[in-house]
Amino acid sequence: MRYIGNKTRILNYIDEVVKEIPLKDGVFADIFSGSGAVSDHFKDRFEIIANDYMTYASLFSGAKIYYAQIPDFDKFVNSKGVSPFVYWNLYDYSKEKPGFITREYSPIGNRKFFQKKNALVIDTIRRQIEEYYKIGLLDERERIFLIASLLESVMKVSNTSGTYEAYFSNWESRSFKELELLPLEMEQRTLYSQNNRAYSEDSNILAKKISGDIVYIDPPYTTTQYTSAYHLLETIAKGDAPLISGKTGRRQDRVMSMYSRRKDAIRSFEDLLRQLDFDHVIISYSNQSLIEIDDLKKLIKLFSYENEITTTRIPYREYRNLNASQKGNGNPLEEYLIYFKKDREIIKSPLNYSGSKCWIMDRIIKELPKNITYFIDAMGGAFNVGANIHATKGVIYNEYIKQIFDIKKEFLTKNLDVIYNDIEKIIAEYKLEPSNKESYFKLRNDYNSKEINDRDPLKLYVLTLFSFQHMIRFNSKGDYNVPVGNSGFTDDIKMRIREYRTKSPLVKMLNKSFDEIDYTQYDKDSLFYFDPPYIVTNTVYNDGKRMNSQWTKENEILLLEYLDELNEKGLKFMLSNVLEHNGKKNQILLDWINKNDYVVVNIGETGRRYKRTEVIIKNYGE
Repeated sequence: MRYIGNKTRILNYIDEVVKEIPLKDGVFADIFSGSGAVSDHFKDRFEIIANDYMTYASLFSGAKIYYAQIPDFDKFVNSKGVSPFVYWNLYDYSKEKPGFITREYSPIGNRKFFQKKNALVIDTIRRQIEEYYKIGLLDERERIFLIASLLESVMKVSNTSGTYEAYFSNWESRSFKELELLPLEMEQRTLYSQNNRAYSEDSNILAKKISGDIVYIDPPYTTTQYTSAYHLLETIAKGDAPLISGKTGRRQDRVMSMYSRRKDAIRSFEDLLRQLDFDHVIISYSNQSLIEIDDLKKLIKLFSYENEITTTRIPYREYRNLNASQKGNGNPLEEYLIYFKKDREIIKSPLNYSGSKCWIMDRIIKELPKNITYFIDAMGGAFNVGANIHATKGVIYNEYIKQIFDIKKEFLTKNLDVIYNDIEKIIAEYKLEPSNKESYFKLRNDYNSKEINDRDPLKLYVLTLFSFQHMIRFNSKGDYNVPVGNSGFTDDIKMRIREYRTKSPLVKMLNKSFDEIDYTQYDKDSLFYFDPPYIVTNTVYNDGKRMNSQWTKENEILLLEYLDELNEKGLKFMLSNVLEHNGKKNQILLDWINKNDYVVVNIGETGRRYKRTEVIIKNYGE
């Protein structure tokens, strides 16, 4: 098949990369599938998800992954006595009326993409495929296979160099051939799964909906827009009669790819990498692409496990079109296969803290903007959210309550092995055990006996491990006053300490009220995240005046006013909150939402005994 970027010639290289992955089955996604060569090649080893935002390309892939061999077309054969290919190759087209392709893309329409005789065949077959599908002689997958076969057959009689950006002024020899409908060329491989599926969506949007084991990414590399290069195939695939314009009759409803725009390509990649819900990622790219290969690698490392990637360099023969003469400054085209394991782990803070967002991190990630330079966790608490965010310039932790801030400072700035050993020393010194009141109260009294600014944050942390429900609560004098609990230094906590990290560099730590954060130092791609105490619930840090940390209606209003100010300055924010709990509504929040045009995402109802409606509110629509 004559197709820009067709990966048939490098399938062996892709194969070698896949073989190095310790995986023998699972879900393989090909999200810029093009001709479908990669999806076709792996359909005997994996369940396949194929996707291309161009309809014709989605049909190519669908036809190949739905079948191990040419379908039988039983109902069609029972009705017509022959296969669809024999039927249409023997069909008498002389009495058929010209359709859209004939009227617009043959000499009748003053264009020379097809000879009139072949354009008439295209119109007739495409129309009749739909007719036979509607009356039940073809099922959906057979319909897809036939349209894909027609598209491939069409390319063999087109009066073009391979794309449809232009046609030859004189008729090429291939254009005089009579169009013969032949079965789509594909690999004869037994299907691993009957659940293969093909989509025709924007890959960045689809990435939020699918998950699996391996994803192969082969985006456009250059300014060539496939919507223009293959507009005619798209019209045949859709079977419509769109508004067209220009010498070549391009569709007016073309949607341009961000990956083919120099200023948008790297930003589109960032968004895609953030949203991918796959363990293993393979990317095809070249040294003549819009994004410099080193810049792409730098971005990929941000999302890769332990910042590790492997690169395979492949000599590759360049496809040349009208704009290809000076690409790469004369350097030969080289294709790269970049492999990395995506960092999908949800990092859990060693600090157990009321309101942890670990359970909805996947939802939070799906609602993030496409690009994040700085992520400001303005009410950081245990820092479960900020630690799990990939931001190109880094994350900022802010926490108003000093005791919490000091604990987090220990874990975020000091050696974790040293901290782990210090915790064990404290536990041994006080002979702490679950439910042991005497040892627990001795540590609590020793902690409280110090002046507030001299108290050891690690001792407070150890107290929280052995306290009732891991509460962090202080009386009006500033003393820790939680009773003993039945937990302790568990294996789960030990693992959290050993594995604790942030996915992006920690730029700074702030111990301020949220409204004291100087937002003027952050750019328009920064994201401010807020997770305040929920005013309609009774959290352990909101059940009384504890170290001046009680969250009141006045605090709620101040926060919402601050969010409005961020919005007015063109900065992005995301707010986690609760609209209703145990029948009680947060009317302040509801009125604020109704007043503003912010996006509300319903996370769902949570809570065993008392249901509460969790939401995410944001001021951007990406």
